[in-house]
Amino acid sequence: MQIQSQAMLRYQLPVEEGPILASESAPANFRVLIVNEDMRCADSLKRTLHDLGYFTTFTAYSARRALVAAVEFSPAIALLDLDLPDMTGYQLANRFRSHLSKGVRQLPLLAIAELPQYANAELTRAAGFMGCLDKPVPPMALSLLLSRLHSGARS
Repeated sequence: MQIQSQAMLRYQLPVEEGPILASESAPANFRVLIVNEDMRCADSLKRTLHDLGYFTTFTAYSARRALVAAVEFSPAIALLDLDLPDMTGYQLANRFRSHLSKGVRQLPLLAIAELPQYANAELTRAAGFMGCLDKPVPPMALSLLLSRLHSGARS
C-alpha cells in the first residue's frame, strides 16, 4: 500500500475564481481515501486536496481495493466515484455500511458523480453518503464539506 503524506446533497455553493490556498484549519493527519478508476480524475482530485491542505491521501482504483484500503489506511473520509468498473459507488457504500469493522461502517462517504443521473440526492442520502459533488469537483465546495467534517470531529 502506498500512502503519500507530508506532515450534497447538491449544495449550491458560491464558486470563487482565483487561486485556492491551503486551508490553515486542514489537519495534516486527516486521511482521505479517493476511490476512482480514472487515474487522471483521481490525480486531479489529489492535487485539489493538496492545494486545500489535505496531504495524507490514498487512491484506490477499484471498489475491491477500496474495501481493503478502508481497513488498512483508516481514512477519515472516503470520496467515492459513483461509476466504478467492478461495482457502482452505491454498491460500494452498501458494502462499507455492512462491513464487520465499526470504523469502516461509520466512515463518512462523499459521492463524486460524473453523470447527473448517478447523483440523485435521495439515492445518495439513502446509501449513506453525506453529500454528492459533480465532476470536476469544485474546490470550494469540497473544502467546505471537509472542514465541516473535521471541525465536527473536534467538537
